[in-house]
Amino acid sequence: MSSAATIVTVNEIKGGLSKELPLEDLTDESVERCQDMMKRLDECNMNLKVLSGTLIGTVVSKYKTHATLGPLAKNLVKKWKKVARAEANAPAAKKPAVRRESSTADIPLAPEWEDLTPLRQNIAKKLQSLLALSKKEMMSAGVNRDAFLNMCVSCATEVEAAINAKHKDRTAYGAKARSLCFNMKKNAQLRSNLLMGSTAAEELVTMSSEQLATSETKEAREVEVKKLCDSRLLDWEQANEGKINDMCGIKGDLLEASLFTCGRCNSIKTTSTQRQTRSADEPMTVFVFVLIVERDGSAKVVSLRTVCQQVIAAA
Repeated sequence: MSSAATIVTVNEIKGGLSKELPLEDLTDESVERCQDMMKRLDECNMNLKVLSGTLIGTVVSKYKTHATLGPLAKNLVKKWKKVARAEANAPAAKKPAVRRESSTADIPLAPEWEDLTPLRQNIAKKLQSLLALSKKEMMSAGVNRDAFLNMCVSCATEVEAAINAKHKDRTAYGAKARSLCFNMKKNAQLRSNLLMGSTAAEELVTMSSEQLATSETKEAREVEVKKLCDSRLLDWEQANEGKINDMCGIKGDLLEASLFTCGRCNSIKTTSTQRQTRSADEPMTVFVFVLIVERDGSAKVVSLRTVCQQVIAAA
């Protein structure tokens, strides 16, 4: 019987045993029915899944104090505990190890690589597979298939030799090879430059991460650097005043307005300055001046009091 079918049967028996409770209400007929149900439980193929899924032990345990049903209930609970303990302590079945096949397994070994160590052969194959990603671009440029394959093998051989010449230590060699493979996979222009000879293998192994980056990454970095530099400029607001005004919708007469407006003449063409006229623990005093344009076109700055007096006198 499968675990699913056993669970169904055990749940039915569990329901029957639950209906016979409490123990004080048991009659002789009820005791016989309970004995039959417990015998059926004893014949069921119990395992940890069935026991945890039905929780039959919680119901059977309530019968352990009964004079007639107690020994049978105790034996069942004891038996089930052994089953659960045995399955819990059983070693987990080991999954068969799945061997990852290298992405370079299908690449044939070029004659130039036969004398290399296995590590260097794998690096050369990996470089060739990455250079082969530029097949579409090179074919569009008029390079035939055989010539393209020869270019990939030749270029991969030169790059691997340059890495080995630059980094004799195996750890440094592997780190540099992984770095170049990562950047070559992302940077199509770098692959094309290598295949066309614009970038030499010796030059490639000495390139920094900024030089190996794609054009999109370089542009994004330049934008971030410019933002950082602009944030450090003390006169950034003055230099970008026009942009700020456009973003804030400031135009027309508002361009000549300031933070202060004369309460009498309502002039917004004001300038201000601050001076510490009182003790150091007091705030600074703000002096506001209004720009007055004379009839001859000349301009002068006077205090708010002077302007307001002139306006009142004129009125």
